[in-house]
Amino acid sequence: MLVHLNHRLPQMCLRLLRAEVWADKGRSKLQRVTARVVPNDVLEFPAVVAFARLVVIGGDSYRLHEEMIAAGGLIKDQKWSGRLNVGQTEAAIAGATDRAVSQQVQQRLLELYPAFRTSLASALEARMKQLVDGLQKKLAERADKEAGDIASILTELKKSIEDELNDPVYVQPTLFATEEQERYDRNKDAMRARVNEIPEEIERETEAIRARFADPRARMFPVAVTFLVPEKMAGVDNV
Repeated sequence: MLVHLNHRLPQMCLRLLRAEVWADKGRSKLQRVTARVVPNDVLEFPAVVAFARLVVIGGDSYRLHEEMIAAGGLIKDQKWSGRLNVGQTEAAIAGATDRAVSQQVQQRLLELYPAFRTSLASALEARMKQLVDGLQKKLAERADKEAGDIASILTELKKSIEDELNDPVYVQPTLFATEEQERYDRNKDAMRARVNEIPEEIERETEAIRARFADPRARMFPVAVTFLVPEKMAGVDNV
């Protein structure tokens, strides 16, 4: 990121993007479907790829993970010809150029799209499930690490306070005025109370972390669709 997320510029950009995404049909200036040319050695037949935002939430709707995902399939003889695997999808996307296909091909792809919609949605669902299954272990490891980290931090704090209370210099009798002696005693009492609170706080914070990572739920939000057309098929109506 070249600009911090809390800077006004990216915040303004995000507001504009959200407004376009949620704008009423016909009023949005944002195009969510495109068709791009790919080299002939990347794809033999056209492909359609859908992009979606994947969000995994835990307890109290805490966002545990977020990423963009993509899935798609080949188009052969104007029909869905099979799902692309992850490597094929990445290669097809990486091979996309900034060249648009001809208007005739664009129109033909738009006419064919309704026939691909269900298969494309299924491909995205399968990709989401694959990623979420793979995230289960990572999320469990994150929960263990965060619980261990907070326990370690609070245990170290408890030890530090106890060391200060037991420090001979700290407990050494000194000539205090009455008000200073009372303040000194209050501070010691507060430190002892803090030491006694820490074990319960460790248990409470650990339970909160476990609850946050318990029962993760995936949410998917479709974003855009890209048709990828081999160069040899990008200029004529032969998709």
